Amino acid sequence: MKRLAFCLLTLTATAAALVAAPAPTETTETVKDRNTFLPHNKYNPLPGKTIGVLVSDVVAVMGLEGRSGAPDNYGFSAAGASYRWVYVPVKEQPTITNFTVRAGEKGDKSATYPSLGMANPKTVKQWDIDVPYSLVEVEVNGGLGAPPDQGFVATKMRRLDDTADYPLKVHEVVADLRTRYAAYVKEHQKDADDSLAEVQKTALKDKKLTGPRQTKEILYVTWLPEGEHLRVCFRTTITDGAFTTIQGPGGPGGIDRDFFPLPPNPGPGKGAPQAAVALPPPPPPPPRPIPMTVGTQIGVEFGVAYEVNKAGKVDKVSVLPNRTFSSEVKGFEGFRGPRDLPPPPPPPQFPERRIDGD
Repeated sequence: MKRLAFCLLTLTATAAALVAAPAPTETTETVKDRNTFLPHNKYNPLPGKTIGVLVSDVVAVMGLEGRSGAPDNYGFSAAGASYRWVYVPVKEQPTITNFTVRAGEKGDKSATYPSLGMANPKTVKQWDIDVPYSLVEVEVNGGLGAPPDQGFVATKMRRLDDTADYPLKVHEVVADLRTRYAAYVKEHQKDADDSLAEVQKTALKDKKLTGPRQTKEILYVTWLPEGEHLRVCFRTTITDGAFTTIQGPGGPGGIDRDFFPLPPNPGPGKGAPQAAVALPPPPPPPPRPIPMTVGTQIGVEFGVAYEVNKAGKVDKVSVLPNRTFSSEVKGFEGFRGPRDLPPPPPPPQFPERRIDGD
């Protein structure tokens, strides 16, 4: 009888524990369309007031789109769109003066600002924003809104995270997810190495890897207004290859000036010396040898995206599966001299010059 009572007590406790156990709060899925994992030159119209994330460390992601800017500049993203440059009113040391931007969601309006600077840690302190990642409500172009351009003027800004309505702290969430993703990369390392080994067989055949093996990580953060979730994406690219260094065209050469004899001297008492014969100018020196790296590069790319609710809890995890690739790395072809070098790249364009579509 005592044994039966003990069994019934054990079953009751087990059942209670099962009922009390919390249901899993995360769902995990595999990304089917890689093109949707990170945006590429994707811009949406912005209303006069909009909510999104103000993000530091945007240069790497913008570089994927062929854009550039100062390392400390902030970007803004909402609804999964590409980062947009943010201009803010400043009283001292403006970067831009008397600047006219396209305004209105259709771009059919304009606004002129006498003194602007780029959003960065210094200029956003006027709104008590002192963290590298934050959820903000922005007044866009004085409330006129903005067309789908690469930038806009934030005439007012209010931080929303770490409040009663939005308890999450975006900068802490990003820091925690960095740690979580680093653990994922460590666990995923063998799978990534196996993928590299497979593409090595196909692309390199009997060639051995020479390295260097390099790892690059991209971070992208956006705010999803539908469902009010923060989306934090990490993408890692590991590359290696079989490379060799060759010497490009060039080398010692030129004309030996001693080859041209001096004019004869008639000797003493035989008249004035002959006029010196002008020697031809020396030719420009040939280009020095240029060491160039050639070979085959291989790589693997993978990542994870996390969706976080207003309370700071991860609700959804999207896994970007491995994708391998290979490419040929070649040096200059048909190089004969300095004039055959490709033209120098144009000077960097400041991002504020792009806002009005010029």
